Amino acid sequence: MSDSPQPLRIAVVGHANTGKTSLLQTLLRRRDFGIVSPTGGTTRSVTAGEILDEEEILAIILDTPGLEDSINLRNMIESSRTDRREDPRSLLDRFLASPAARDSNELAMEAASLEAAMNADVLLYAIDARDEPQPRHLDELAVLGMTARPLIPLLNFTARPEADADSWRDACARQGLHATVSFDAIVFDDAGEARLLDAIRTLAPARSDAIDAWRRLRESERTDAIAGASEVAADFLSDAAAAIIVTEPTSRDATDRERAFDAATATLLDGLLEHEARAMHRIADIFGFSGREADAALLEITDAMGGVDFADTASLERAGLWAAGTGTGLVAAGAIVDLAVGGISLGGFTALGAVGAAIGAIGGSGSKILRRLRGQDEVRIGETGLTLLHLRQRATIDAFLKRGHAAIEPARIETTVSETFTTRTDDESEKLLTEARGHPTWSRLSRPDEWRAGRHPRASLALRIATSLARHFDG
Repeated sequence: MSDSPQPLRIAVVGHANTGKTSLLQTLLRRRDFGIVSPTGGTTRSVTAGEILDEEEILAIILDTPGLEDSINLRNMIESSRTDRREDPRSLLDRFLASPAARDSNELAMEAASLEAAMNADVLLYAIDARDEPQPRHLDELAVLGMTARPLIPLLNFTARPEADADSWRDACARQGLHATVSFDAIVFDDAGEARLLDAIRTLAPARSDAIDAWRRLRESERTDAIAGASEVAADFLSDAAAAIIVTEPTSRDATDRERAFDAATATLLDGLLEHEARAMHRIADIFGFSGREADAALLEITDAMGGVDFADTASLERAGLWAAGTGTGLVAAGAIVDLAVGGISLGGFTALGAVGAAIGAIGGSGSKILRRLRGQDEVRIGETGLTLLHLRQRATIDAFLKRGHAAIEPARIETTVSETFTTRTDDESEKLLTEARGHPTWSRLSRPDEWRAGRHPRASLALRIATSLARHFDG
C-alpha cells in the first residue's frame, strides 16, 4: 500500500451560471472537462478532475451543481433547529439525512453540492463579478459556512469592464470572508492562479506539499510552453528572413519585368501567410488548444492583429509601421526596393501599394549575374515586413499565455495584442534575424527550391532567436 499522502480535495461551489465549470477547465488546463454554456445550469451532478504530475495525483477538483434555490435551502435547514445554540453543522447533517435531500426532491442537487463540500479540504465559492451581490448570495454563503470547511470567495470574469470586484469584496468581508481572490477563467493570468494557490495554502496548511508541487508543475509547463512556442516562431521567422523568390525570365521591357515582380511577390506573400498559419496552429497546440477551439482562438488573435493579410495597410497601421496618409514611419525608412539591381524605375512597382512595405528586391554576384542577364530579379521580405511578422509571432504567444481554456466567446485579447505592438522594446531576437539575410538555402520558402535541411548555421541561429524570444516572455 502506498504511503503517498491523499490528494488535496477542492470543491468549486456556488450559484448556477457563475463559471464553476469554466474555472475547472482553466485550472485543469482541459477544455474537454464538463460542459460550458452561456445559459448556465449545465452541471447536474458532481464531477471530478485531477491535477497530476509525473508521479502522483496532486489535487482533485470537484465541479458541483449550482445552488439554485438557496433561499429555500437555507429555510429548510434552519427549520429543523430546536435550540438556538445548536451547532450549524448538526443542522446541515440533519437536512442531508432527511427526505428533502433525496434524489427525487427539488433540493437534491443542492444536497449533492453540500455533500461534496463537506468532503473537501477547501471550498472555492465561484462569483460572477459582473453580477451585483444579492440576498440569495448571502444565503449561499451562510449555508456553505455550515459545512465547517475553509471557504475562499473566487471572483470570476473580473477582466470584463462591467465587473465590480470591490462591491463583492465588501459583501464577502461583511460575512467574515476576507481572503477573496480574483481569478478570471477566460482571460488567464498566471499571477491570479498563484494568488489562488497561496490562499489555499493559508487555509489548508497541511496540504502545503501538494500545493507546492502544483505550483512547480504549472511553472514548468509554462516554461516548456514558452520554449516550444518560441522555437516554432523562431523557425518560421528564420524561414521568412532568408526566403528569396527569383522572378521568371523576362525581356527588359518594364511592363514584363513588373508582371514578373508582381508574380514573385504574390508567391512570397502566399508562402509567408501559409507558413505563418501553420506556425500559429503549432503554437496553439503547444498551449493545449486544438481543433475548433484552436481555430476560434486563432481567428480572434488574427482579427486583433489586423487581419489575415499582414502586408496590407491596415495591418501596418495596427503595428505602428505605417502613418496613414503621410507615408512616414518605418515604411518610408525600411521598405526599400533596390531598383539598381533590377534596372527599372520605381514607377514600375507602384501597383504593389502597401505590399511594397513588406517586400524588397535584392541582387548578388556570381551565378546571380546570369539571372539578371536573363531579366530575372530576386524578391525577399523587406525589413518592415519582417518586423511585422516578428510582432505577430510575439502577439500570438502573448495572447495564448493570457487565454483561459474555458473561453467560449471572444476573449478580450485586443489589449494584449495592442501592448505587444505599441510597447516594443529593443528585441535581440529581431536583430538576430538579419543574419539569415542572403542565405536562401536556409528557407523552405525560397524559390527555386534551395532549402537544405540540417544546415548547422541556420539551426544554430534559430536556436539563438528562440532563446531570445523566450527570455522576453519569461520577463
